[in-house]
Formats: sequence, structure tokens, C-alpha cells
Amino acid sequence: MPRSLKNIIIGIVIVVTAISILGWRFLSAAGWFTGIRAEVPAECHDLASVPGPEDIAIDQERGLAFVSALDWRAVMRGEKGVRGGIYVIDLKAPEDKWALAPVTPNEPADFKPHGLSLYIGADGKRRLFVVNHAARGNALEIFDVADGGALTHVKSVTSPLLVSPNDVVAVGPDSFYATNDHGSTGLSSKLSDLLLLRNADIVYYDGNSMRIAADMLLFPNGINISADGKTLYVAETLGAALHVYARDPATGKLTPTDYARLGTGLDNIDVEPDGSLLIAAHPNMIAFLRHASDPKKLSPSQVVRIEPGKDGGGKAGTIYLNLGKQLSGSSVAAGYGDLMLIGNVFEPKILVCKQSKEFKSF
Repeated sequence: MPRSLKNIIIGIVIVVTAISILGWRFLSAAGWFTGIRAEVPAECHDLASVPGPEDIAIDQERGLAFVSALDWRAVMRGEKGVRGGIYVIDLKAPEDKWALAPVTPNEPADFKPHGLSLYIGADGKRRLFVVNHAARGNALEIFDVADGGALTHVKSVTSPLLVSPNDVVAVGPDSFYATNDHGSTGLSSKLSDLLLLRNADIVYYDGNSMRIAADMLLFPNGINISADGKTLYVAETLGAALHVYARDPATGKLTPTDYARLGTGLDNIDVEPDGSLLIAAHPNMIAFLRHASDPKKLSPSQVVRIEPGKDGGGKAGTIYLNLGKQLSGSSVAAGYGDLMLIGNVFEPKILVCKQSKEFKSF
């Protein structure tokens, strides 16, 4: 065999092997090989919604649920003039009367909301922070919140560091942390997913300037903070893990303190009044991607409950798991008393479920 032909064959074998290994790593991270042996049911009913109630934040004191919604499929189809909105559910009303009431102001006109966070100051004043994927560029919109939930736009925060913002947690009347789920956009971001590159980060805005607070993350998604403001939680979707950081409230500095691999594609995080976490998840990201392009293809939905330990660690388990028939593409589970509201990325409904405290295995 000629040496040149032999080298070509060796080169082809190396390339094919490398592609196979990369493909296996990505499919494994995306849950392709994850088997769901049994569903974990909950007592649920549907609450009609506009399409894509992707994130929910609950004002426990006032009994209001703020919902960020956008018709993501219309956006993916390239439809012009798609505008999302913020809606409020009055949780103090009888449960059979719950409904989404629009509270979105006219400004900003170009509004494609994603993650959101409610801030309550020591004086009781409320502000809502919302990720906005506007055509002019990504921004964090800050709104004042009236007693009934009506919103008044305060300002837009923009920065070159907001590369691909996904979720936000407010830590002051003008300050926040936000996750960039990718370190780049376009084809580069797709390649970073395929290669499982840890090139995404968390940014911190102190009210005046923005900086990177933590990096080397693999598709960071949901972000939230403990009631005392000293512990920050970040969910990785492709990393299938929860990161825990100690936070210095004076400087905003983050120090990694704990890490838990949970083996499922974590999405938004809700911190309940007792300090436990509810995290919606996508057990099979490949199924989720198929569901994104075809609503007839189901995507499993999962809710993980975590009870952090006082000195690190803690316990975690699944409290809801459905193959996708009841709800596909769960993105948030927000607790209110013994209930939880489960939102999703595409479907025009929210699930209202009894919240179990009994953990099941993943």
C-alpha cells in the first residue's frame, strides 16, 4: 500500500473516531442515553396561558405570580413584530379563578422576555428584572411594581458582556447577576455545545458597571439566591449540575463552595420560603430540541427538589416526572404553599400541581 494512501486512511480513521467520541459525549450530556423507568406523578390541572410561559417569580407576601411569556416558535420562524409580555396571576383568588392578567407596559416596544426576578427592598418597594432579547441587542429591563402588579419601566441595562443572557437574579434595586448560557452566538455557540466547551459565565451589575463574576460554565441557565443574599445557586443545563457560590454582599464577589451533578438538564431555580430549591429540568435535551421544532413530539418534564444542608451538601430528589404528555419542556417550577406552578418553553399552559415533599430517585 502506498504510504500516501496509508496516511489518508489513518487520517480518516482518526477523524471518524474523534467525531464519534465528540458525538457520544454530546448525546450523553444531552440525555440521549437516559432511560426513564417510571413517571413520578402529581395531582395537577392546567391553567390556560399564552404560549411560552417560560419563567415564573412569586411574591409570597402579596400572593402574586409574575409570568414571563414569549411565543418562542414564532420567533424561531422569523416572524416579525413578535412581542412577549409579563403577566400576573392573583394567587389569593380561589384556585378555579386563577388567570393570567397582562401587566406589560408599552415600553420597551421591542420586548422578548426570558428569565425574570423579583426584588423586594427593605422598604417594601418592589422591582422586576427581566432579560430582554431585543433586536437592537440583549438588555436587562428594570420595572417598578405597583401594589396590584402593574409595571412601570425604569431603565434598560446593556453591556457587551450580555452575550447570551438567559436568567437573572436581582440583589438590589439596581443590581443583579445574570447567566450567559453561551460565550458566543451563532454557529460558534452551536459548536461550543457540540464540543461541550466551558466558555459561558455569570455577570454582575452593581448599579454602575458590569463585570464577569464567575466563568468556565457549561450552559448556565437558572440563577437564584438565598434569602440572606449570601448563597448564589446556578443551574447548568448541558453540565447537568448545580453550582453553589458564597457571595460577599458588600462587593458582589462569588466564591465556589459546592457542586452537585444531578444528571438532568437543569433549567430555572425557585428558592422557597423554607430555603429549599425547586428546579425544573429537561431529562432529554434531544427530545426537547425535537419538541421545539414540532409540538407533536413530546419532551419529558421534571421537577427536582433540593434541601441544602447547613454545612454544605443536602439531599435532592425528583418530585415530578412526566414523559411529556401532560406537559412538554418544563422550564420552571415555582412554589406557593403546598402548590407549585410549572411553566414551559412553548406550550400555552401552566400546570398547577400539589407539591410533594417525598423524594423519588432520578
